[in-house]
Amino acid sequence: MTLRTGLSAEFEVEVGPADTAIALGSGDLEVLGTPRVVALVEQATVRSVAENLIDGQTTVGIEVALRHRRASLVGERVRVTAELVEIDGMRLTFEVAAHGRDALLADGRVRRAVVDAADFMAHLR
Repeated sequence: MTLRTGLSAEFEVEVGPADTAIALGSGDLEVLGTPRVVALVEQATVRSVAENLIDGQTTVGIEVALRHRRASLVGERVRVTAELVEIDGMRLTFEVAAHGRDALLADGRVRRAVVDAADFMAHLR
């Protein structure tokens, strides 16, 4: 494994009807739902380290602390970022954020654990 702090990922998405609080069952408004924000920042953490793992390894989410600060409408562009800021054995900590319309939409920390994918799945079966 060649993980190091500073690894990062960034991408943009357009908020669609399936991303809304109504569609996700997390609210009654047609705005970007918090569960979708969580999924997006987790996606960024996965992307940030994927190329630096040993074959057969992956990461699994173990903790999310996120502040969803501002609403986003359908059709708005959202920029999602993640940066690996701490490595503690096989546990990784990322600072994550989502921005839209020149404003911070959400920020926080995500923790993931590095696991052997086959072993992890075998233990579940």
